[in-house]
Amino acid sequence: MQQTARKTVVAKILTDRLTNKKREAIEREYDAFQRYVHGEKDVELYSATKQQVGRKIDQDNLRGGHEYPWHIRNDTFDTDLRRDDNDVADWWLKVPVATVYGGVNVPIKPHEDIPEDAELCDSKIVRDEGEFYAHLSIEQQVEVSDSYSGVIGVDFGVRWAATSVALPSRNTSFYGEEIRRVRRHYGELRTRLQEKGAYRALQQVKDKERRVVEDRLHKISRSIVEEAKERNAFIVVGDLEGIDDGDKGAEMNRRLSGMPHYKLKQFIEYKSRWEGVAVVEVDEYMTSQTCCRCGNQETAREGQGRFLCDECGLDDNADKNGATSIAKRGLGKSIERPLSSLG
Repeated sequence: MQQTARKTVVAKILTDRLTNKKREAIEREYDAFQRYVHGEKDVELYSATKQQVGRKIDQDNLRGGHEYPWHIRNDTFDTDLRRDDNDVADWWLKVPVATVYGGVNVPIKPHEDIPEDAELCDSKIVRDEGEFYAHLSIEQQVEVSDSYSGVIGVDFGVRWAATSVALPSRNTSFYGEEIRRVRRHYGELRTRLQEKGAYRALQQVKDKERRVVEDRLHKISRSIVEEAKERNAFIVVGDLEGIDDGDKGAEMNRRLSGMPHYKLKQFIEYKSRWEGVAVVEVDEYMTSQTCCRCGNQETAREGQGRFLCDECGLDDNADKNGATSIAKRGLGKSIERPLSSLG
């Protein structure tokens, strides 16, 4: 079965290999876009790019002094990215600018190869610490497997961003414990800056935190999807309903909010679609409270992260137990049945 898959490839624009004229044209268009977004209409900006502002930018919630991604429409930049006959770079992108007829060709370095049959969709260019990056949205048809040899259950937790368990091997991986430390570090920075009224620096810190956390999430989701491909397994995730319902106590709510579960789930889903790996969403209800080995739900926990079953004596990591129960439910099995009954 085929399905349409889309993802974003980040490509650094190699400004150090541009002529002064090209570099100035890129900088001028980017700055003009920012001024236009913030209400200055008498600017020299590519006409199709002006239209993107109304489509892509929420004008009712603009943040003063904030730089927004420069959105470019897919029919305004060259889709023939590969140029093997050039010594400057392997990949090139033609960017539409108002001051140069036909746009400017710029060398880029993508973080991964772009498939020849992929179609470029609306994309954007961002500036980060003086460097420009093209976030290229690409789309292609992929073949989705309809036969699998196993399943990987993913539990989104408090200590670990995600815990995955592969069945039938029961191989377990823990991901993202460092995200809590990252969030705590940047949270302290934000507090100090807010107390000083340094709002511009505060926004920069928020942007930096988002980039660091999203980089971790990309790596985690990539590892889970790669394991699924290697094992010819489909992925099962919980629906996350009730994870932020606010009734778990102040401390637990704070720790839950520190883990970007929804974002990680989105990354797993779109990377899986691109690789042709099926993702199944199941109800998480009772998966954490049910013993994955015997199915007993009258259990006791002793200490953070520990799961102890009063019935069969299972003493294991709580997140591992939850991920295994999620995997069982993804197979269409009752989590109240013993794990050995799955076959």
